[in-house]
Amino acid sequence: MDSQTLGSYMERSGHCEYLTLAFSPVSSPLRSRWRNNGLSADFLGDYVTTFLPESAGRARAERRQNEIKYSVTYIANELLENAMKYHERVVDTPIQIHLELTSDHITVSVSNGIGFEQGQRYKAFVERLLEGDAADMLLKQQLDSAKCDQSAMSGLGLLTMISDHDAQLGWRFDGDPALSEVMTVTTRAVLPLKDEQGVSA
Repeated sequence: MDSQTLGSYMERSGHCEYLTLAFSPVSSPLRSRWRNNGLSADFLGDYVTTFLPESAGRARAERRQNEIKYSVTYIANELLENAMKYHERVVDTPIQIHLELTSDHITVSVSNGIGFEQGQRYKAFVERLLEGDAADMLLKQQLDSAKCDQSAMSGLGLLTMISDHDAQLGWRFDGDPALSEVMTVTTRAVLPLKDEQGVSA
């Protein structure tokens, strides 16, 4: 399988502040600690806000920074949680998170290895998401999740990124020529930076 992109998959910007982290998910302590004993991406929200300029009006600037911090934290944690949940553990493919900040947008992307069959199901879900209405799909997914706790590929987090955080989502699916049963999936969420009147910078 060659590389395939879906949605608003923006390549890395040329000039930006960025941070890239990668870790091996095959470690049992990491698996047991995820979301249980404090392993989270909350620090990324704090990291981003250190680069945001102060604007006129302390209260407005603080409110804007808190909104951005909350969005980045939510998105990063959801993407990492999905990566941990659906990662293919047969091979030691690292999970990687990349964060970048430009003058007009923030990008959070996470990549992980996934079994080919599960990757195909995920790609089918992505295609349905891109063809449908996010708000309608979010309501349906919430109802489905309430009926079944073991949903195979819950999209609540992705749909919430679109409907509640105005994120533009994109995906890249890369086949591994050496491992036909595994592919790498990269999910990118782009958040537009808006001024205090809600207009994109």
